[in-house]
Amino acid sequence: MAQVQYDSHQRSKAELRQVLRRIGVAPETIAEVDSKLPDWFDIDEAGGLLQSYGLTCDEAISRLGGSP
Repeated sequence: MAQVQYDSHQRSKAELRQVLRRIGVAPETIAEVDSKLPDWFDIDEAGGLLQSYGLTCDEAISRLGGSP
């Protein structure tokens, strides 16, 4: 039986939408980002797209109450 290997860099659009809502990103921006990504994507590869909207990992962590 083949074992499925989890890739920690893969994310679903549903996960991303949830995080973007939690950090207060405008619904219009969420919809734009959502339309440009496949259902599953590599978070590192999507970094450029997210940065074009002013969204960085450090900014998300800060808005969620953590520290980078």
